[in-house]
Amino acid sequence: MKPKTTTGILFVAVFLDLLGFGMVLPLMPLYAADPRFAATPAEIGWLMAIYSIMQFICAPYWGQLSDRIGRRPTLLLGLVGSALSYLAYGLANALWILFVARAAAGMMGANIAVAQAALADLHPPRERSKAMGLIGAAFGLGFVIGPAFGGWLAGFGVAAAPLVAALITGLNALAAFHYLPETRQPTRSDPFSASADSPPRSGHPLLSANPWRLAQRFPGAWISSLIMGAFITLFSAFEVTLPLWGKDDRHWDMTTTGWIFTFVGVIAVITQGGLVRRLMPRIGEKWAAMTGLLLVAAGLFTLRADDWPLLLGALALISVGSGLIHPSLSGLTSLNTDPAFQGSMLGVFQSMSALGRCVGPVLGGAAYDTLQGGIFALTATGIAGVLAGLFLLRHRMRDLRAPSGPTPSPDAP
Repeated sequence: MKPKTTTGILFVAVFLDLLGFGMVLPLMPLYAADPRFAATPAEIGWLMAIYSIMQFICAPYWGQLSDRIGRRPTLLLGLVGSALSYLAYGLANALWILFVARAAAGMMGANIAVAQAALADLHPPRERSKAMGLIGAAFGLGFVIGPAFGGWLAGFGVAAAPLVAALITGLNALAAFHYLPETRQPTRSDPFSASADSPPRSGHPLLSANPWRLAQRFPGAWISSLIMGAFITLFSAFEVTLPLWGKDDRHWDMTTTGWIFTFVGVIAVITQGGLVRRLMPRIGEKWAAMTGLLLVAAGLFTLRADDWPLLLGALALISVGSGLIHPSLSGLTSLNTDPAFQGSMLGVFQSMSALGRCVGPVLGGAAYDTLQGGIFALTATGIAGVLAGLFLLRHRMRDLRAPSGPTPSPDAP
C-alpha cells in the first residue's frame, strides 16, 4: 500500500478516535453529577484528570511496545480498549466504574504516539513534520466536531454520547483491522529485528530499558519533549482561565465561550493541515517552533483588548502559534531519534504533553483566584521563557535545515 494511502488511513483513525473523546469530555461534569453517581465537584475534577494521568504513565510504554511488536497490532489493541472503556462508561451504574472506565480510556488513548511513529516510518525526514501536522489537524477536527455532536446526542439521554463513542471507536478498530498495514520495517541494524539474516540482538542494553532511561540517549528528542511539556502546562492554564475571565470580565455565556473555542480550534486545524506543510521546509522545525512560541506569547500579551476585532486577532495569533508548535516539536523529537526507537521517544513526547495537561489546569485555576486577567501576562511571560530556552538549546537538536549528520546512536555513552 502506498504511503499516501496509509497516511490517509491513519488520519481517519486518529480523527475518529479523537471524535469519540471530544463527544464525551465536555459532558463529563454533567454526566458524573447525575443522581446515579452524585459526584462532588472534587470527584469530577479527579475524574477528568485521571485520563491525562494515565496517558502520562502509559504513553512511553505503548511506544516501546510498538517498537517491539509493530505499529498495527499496538494501534488495534488501543482502539479496541478505547471502545470497551467508552462502553463501560456509558453502561456504568456506580461512580467507581466511571473512574475505572476513564482510567482505561486514558491508558488506551495513550497510543497516539504509535500513530506518530507510524507516520515517521512512512515518511522520510523532509516530509515528517508535515505528516505530524496532519495528526494535529485530526486532533483539532475531533475536538471541534466532537463536542457539537456529543451535545446533540445528549438530547437522547446522558449516556447516549459515550455509547455512540463506543460504537464509532469499535467500527474504527474494525476498519483499521481490514485496511491498516504494518508500517514498521525492521532493518539489518535494527535491535528488534528477528529476520533470518538479522537475528535479534538480545544483548542490546536498551531492548528492555525503561523509556525514560532511553530518552537520555537522545538529548535533542528529550529537550524537545521537555519544551513541549512546559508549553502544554502553560497553554492548559490558558484554556482553563480564558472561560473564567470571559465570564467575570466580559460576561460571556456558555454559547459565546463555545464559539470562541471553535474559532481557536478551526484556525489551529487550518494551520496544522495547511500552513505547516508550506512553512516547515522553508524555515525548519526549530525556527517554526520558535515562531509559534513567539506568536502565542504575543497573543497572550494583547488578549485583554477592549474590542472584539483586537480580541479575535489576539486569539488568532495564539491559534496559529499553537498550530505550529506541536508538529514542529514532534518532528524534532522524531528527527533526533534513531529509527529503531521512534515509538519509545514519541511516547515520551506524548507523556510530557499529558503531564502538562494534568498540571496546567490546576496551576491556572489557582493563579486565577489572585491574578484574574493578569494571568494572561504571566502565562505569556512563561511562554517567552520557554522560547528563550529553545533558542539557547537549539544547537542540541538537528532539523532539516541543520547541517546533515548522523542521528545519535543509543549505543553511544
